[in-house]
Amino acid sequence: MKTHRYVLLLGTSLASPLVLERAIESLAVEGLIEAASRRVSGPSISAGDARHFHNQAVVLATALTREALPARLKQIEAALGRTPNAPDCVIDIDLACECDGHGIVLWRDDRKLGHTLFLDLMQDVLDQLRGSHL
Repeated sequence: MKTHRYVLLLGTSLASPLVLERAIESLAVEGLIEAASRRVSGPSISAGDARHFHNQAVVLATALTREALPARLKQIEAALGRTPNAPDCVIDIDLACECDGHGIVLWRDDRKLGHTLFLDLMQDVLDQLRGSHL
């Protein structure tokens, strides 16, 4: 069984970031959380969006393929209470990149990494992977 490593970006517009912990616990059922970034809080990066968000990145090591992972992420989001067109974003889990065990990026989704906040969070977890193999 091949292990894939993915950097996932997590976000919530709820007042409390506790749902990020619940999301990480749900992701851990799918494999091993090998790294987690610091949590950051601030205004939405989308123009005209008045909401504030809590964001974090994690590295998930799993047997799930890149093709199978998005559907599983949507299931986890729904289980945590995300509903389409809701005013609050209960949880958003996006696949940002796939990397190897040394933090080298093999594939990335630049649509998910269009803001320096997300690039910084991704870099944080990739640096953790790189540091763990020195």
